[in-house]
Amino acid sequence: MSITSLSLNDFRNVEAVSLSPQDINIIYGENGSGKTSFLEAIYFLSHGRSFRTNKYRNVIRHGAQKFTLHAKKHSNNLTIPMGISKNVQGETQVRIQGKASRRISDLAQVLPVQVITPESYSFFFGGPKERRAFIDLGVFHVEHEFLNAWQNFNRILKQRNALLKQRPRDIKLQLAVWDKEFVRLAQHITALRESYIERFKAHFFDRLCAELELMQGLKIEFHCGWKQSDSLADVLSENLERDLARGYTSRGPHKADITIKTDVGAAEHVFSRGQLKLLLYALKVAQNSLIEKETGKQSLLLIDDLPSELSEDTKRKVGELLSHCQAQIFITTIESESVSAVLEALDRTEALFHVKHGKLITR
Repeated sequence: MSITSLSLNDFRNVEAVSLSPQDINIIYGENGSGKTSFLEAIYFLSHGRSFRTNKYRNVIRHGAQKFTLHAKKHSNNLTIPMGISKNVQGETQVRIQGKASRRISDLAQVLPVQVITPESYSFFFGGPKERRAFIDLGVFHVEHEFLNAWQNFNRILKQRNALLKQRPRDIKLQLAVWDKEFVRLAQHITALRESYIERFKAHFFDRLCAELELMQGLKIEFHCGWKQSDSLADVLSENLERDLARGYTSRGPHKADITIKTDVGAAEHVFSRGQLKLLLYALKVAQNSLIEKETGKQSLLLIDDLPSELSEDTKRKVGELLSHCQAQIFITTIESESVSAVLEALDRTEALFHVKHGKLITR
């Protein structure tokens, strides 16, 4: 098990609620009842932000000055208390094992979390940002060097972009100073991503594709953010005029992406919506189980409105996929009976939580 207790105070429409989660947790209630707020709270405990809004004041209950979230995680026979609070001034406090922490990333290290919402299917149709975030979540947990390299790279990218916008007379001389480290970090980040992607693909295809006909012939390709056969230093030089016109750096690891293809074309153009949802579940489950395999950390999987647009057959297949990982799972739905086909495939301890107007009823 991962989270053994969870409490929310003044978060969204929840004034004060505590619950004791099990392996599988079904949170059900009418639309607008506040059930998704529990998933959002867990995500906030891990990422220090919401998956629903960029405006932190929206998650502080109306009339309150701050929200507070607490959880206890059980790991390797240890109980780790953790918490986060944020006030209306935007000040954040993080505590892990009773000690204050300045870094949100410390929460993520303790509590790996992935979320699937009805909007997550933009993974296939949107820009590369969400696909890149998917890659980097895995790399962050299994490659200890990644976070520091990525933070340093982004500082240099910010400086480079500022120069491109300011266009000083000696810009080429100034860029030469930044570009040397830009290239070094870009190559390091790319090597970490490539190594992870290769391990992920082996895990994904070995564990899942043999059982799902849908996945046969599927290919996952990584694109590093520039033509990899070319020198990145040369690419930056060749694109300088275009980057000056645009005011930002158009090539580098910040533009990385993955594509998922079948034998007849890109998955998003070949698969039905239901098949794409099943594929998304497969990708998330594979990543969760790989993180657990390589780090020993049990992940959490948050699934908002699971039954949405899924047939009973697809729900059963989702249940079969979820049975491949030991992640603690939180599922929201309007009616608890609508996920019975999923639960049949999961032989694990379940808990039902009924939400009404931000209040929780354990059944």
